[in-house]
Amino acid sequence: MGRWEPIVTQVWDTVVTPCDCCGQVVASRLWVADVDGEEHRFCSTRCEELYATYVVPQRQGPVTDGA
Repeated sequence: MGRWEPIVTQVWDTVVTPCDCCGQVVASRLWVADVDGEEHRFCSTRCEELYATYVVPQRQGPVTDGA
């Protein structure tokens, strides 16, 4: 399970924080969750779910039966 973390910035900061799934710039708070053994930052819980159910399996490649 993840947690919401606020993004604390100063007025002069130029750092942007993108969602690890959709790339949307996150302005005020991040959903931080452990997916497949790594910590990732998302704009919403929906992006965490999409990342875990679609992006991770796509990166792992096709499943073969070993034949």
